[in-house]
Amino acid sequence: MASPSTREPSRASRLAACLPRVALPGALLLLPGLAAAQTQTIGPEATARGVTVQTRPRPDYDPAGVRLGAFRIDGSVEAGMGYDDNIQPSLQSEPSDGFFTERLNASAASQWTRHALGLNVTQSTRQYLQYNDLNWNDYSVGLSGRYDIGRASSLNASYTHLRSHLDVDDFELQQGGISRPLPYDSDVFQVGGTATFNRLALSTTLNYTTIRYDRQQNSGGFQNDAQDDYDSKAAEIRGEYSLVPGRRIVALVRLQDISHTESSQSGSDSFTWEGQGGFDYDFDGLWAARLLVGYRQRDYEQPGRKSLTGPAFEGQLMWMPTQLTTTTLAIQRTIEESIRNDNVSYTRTAASLTVDHELRRNLILTGSLRAEHRDYPDVGTVTDGIVLVGAQLLLNRNMALTADYQHTERLSAPEGYREYGINQVAVRLRFAL
Repeated sequence: MASPSTREPSRASRLAACLPRVALPGALLLLPGLAAAQTQTIGPEATARGVTVQTRPRPDYDPAGVRLGAFRIDGSVEAGMGYDDNIQPSLQSEPSDGFFTERLNASAASQWTRHALGLNVTQSTRQYLQYNDLNWNDYSVGLSGRYDIGRASSLNASYTHLRSHLDVDDFELQQGGISRPLPYDSDVFQVGGTATFNRLALSTTLNYTTIRYDRQQNSGGFQNDAQDDYDSKAAEIRGEYSLVPGRRIVALVRLQDISHTESSQSGSDSFTWEGQGGFDYDFDGLWAARLLVGYRQRDYEQPGRKSLTGPAFEGQLMWMPTQLTTTTLAIQRTIEESIRNDNVSYTRTAASLTVDHELRRNLILTGSLRAEHRDYPDVGTVTDGIVLVGAQLLLNRNMALTADYQHTERLSAPEGYREYGINQVAVRLRFAL
């Protein structure tokens, strides 16, 4: 048996040895959260298999929340300023402006050993200094619950009301002189359940969603966007077979029925089906992958309208070369509804590469490359690229400072539409319970 002096250090000890150390006595008096970074204990939950830079618990910096009986209440407010050098991409003049931004989040979640109940409220705004027509205010309210049956089976239900918008740089709005964000309301009802039989897990989800757009003013007066309102009924049946813990074979079937609220748009109603199969696999703790590949088809009520068909896929590849760095590659191909006058739906293919690095225990750096390709059957293709770099400094349990820079580039567009670039910078301060 090895003596204590020759025994191999634990995984947590090896990680602690890799963490950069700082010696800033004067600064520690101003930033009380930094002092604990040198002496904190790294528990096994922080170095467990599958824990990423973003999901790692940080006891010295994670908000404690407020206990109210059997519930935990969390809340945060974030405010800051930013600058956008091209707030109207469709205009040749490319005007710029500064803006104020604010985000609010509040939640209550049960702490029961069985069953669960939760409430979540979010709100975010952006107010420009000069171009007030571009201001927007989004919010959501959601309630969810879970009823446990046995050891690994359950029923769940949720409802969410969402107020969101489409930005002016979205190709969906670059038509007919629309020059303001387009708000919309959405109600989402969802019920589902999971049943587990030894290594086999079966789950079903039923979803009902409503989309209602606001009226929008363009250069020709008021445009009634009610013709774009629709209701969506969707169902998913998923099966997972566990080979060993962390390694599963997955298969699913999805069905979706879309009906527009305006009778004049009934020809745009559609039915979509898809089937996918693949795996969710943790290879060795350093590499993990989830990949589903299949086929999808959307048929329309209007006779003669061509169906949208093609491969369907979604996946994620994660690489953690060290406990301090997480690299994630994600891909997805979907069919989305369009509000353009010259199209009903389009095929969207998106990919992203994100690197998160824990430079200090309380300093997290992020870099991301994203690309999105849209194929409009009656218009052409649109390709956007986005570069994002950011940093988050955790000052203590209650305060964090965030700064980021984002560049958006319209790489290709159909004839008659501009290709452009947008640069945005923002700094925000967050207070949390």
